Amino acid sequence: MVENNDYAYTPGQLVSAASTNATSIIARPGILGYIQASNVNAAVRYLKIYDKASAPTVGTDVPKATVLLPVNGNGILHIPTAGMEFVLGIAIALTVEATVAGTTGVSASEHVVNYGYK
Repeated sequence: MVENNDYAYTPGQLVSAASTNATSIIARPGILGYIQASNVNAAVRYLKIYDKASAPTVGTDVPKATVLLPVNGNGILHIPTAGMEFVLGIAIALTVEATVAGTTGVSASEHVVNYGYK
């Protein structure tokens, strides 16, 4: 049993729609404790993570991190024990391209993104 809530993260999940899935997780400063995304497509895809208080403008906003989602596999961002700090907020998107300028969205139900924040 965890006695200290400092280690508790609020969980969340996103199942991809046919788009870039530009999503604001939280619109305030926070800590990302974990994030994992699956990819059932036969091609590599990318999870982009932004320090932003609103949904990102995919192709314009610069991600804080980009995670490769391997073919029929899982992408995991290795986060320090203390978590990854975000000054403005935490937002995500899913794209076909790794580049900042990439704006091609993914297919519906192609990815499941699980995350925890505080």
